[in-house]
Amino acid sequence: MTDSCCSDVLRTGTVVGYVPRQGITVDVSVLANCEQCAKGGGCGMGLMARRQQQQLVLKPSCPPEQYEQRYPLGASVTFSVPKTDLTAVALLVYTLPLLVALILSGSAAWAGASEWQSAAIFFGALISGTVALKYGLNGRTERFRPRLVS
Repeated sequence: MTDSCCSDVLRTGTVVGYVPRQGITVDVSVLANCEQCAKGGGCGMGLMARRQQQQLVLKPSCPPEQYEQRYPLGASVTFSVPKTDLTAVALLVYTLPLLVALILSGSAAWAGASEWQSAAIFFGALISGTVALKYGLNGRTERFRPRLVS
């Protein structure tokens, strides 16, 4: 059995709303809630919440009728994301498109393509890979969703 404190990134947030049948909305502002980020270390949660909104929707284990009672507005909640999932999503989103683009443009250059053609293939593959991931993972990101701890 693994120790969850060592294999998960724990974060706290504040309940700011409710989404019917989806869960509770939690504010995960970096400066207010993360000790590691406040020290300048970073924790990887920027991958989970966009900078503009800095909110996540978390699904509690209780029925939707009990969300407001168990998690009142302003309540502090703790959630976790396994470190392996953060690593996997970072590799998938950043490394995979870049690696494919490098291989394709390198192959084109090796096959005798001009410099501008290799560059066009690189950027085209990078953009295509990113778009393909966006639509390919649509609806399959449940594995990377933070889990409510308390």
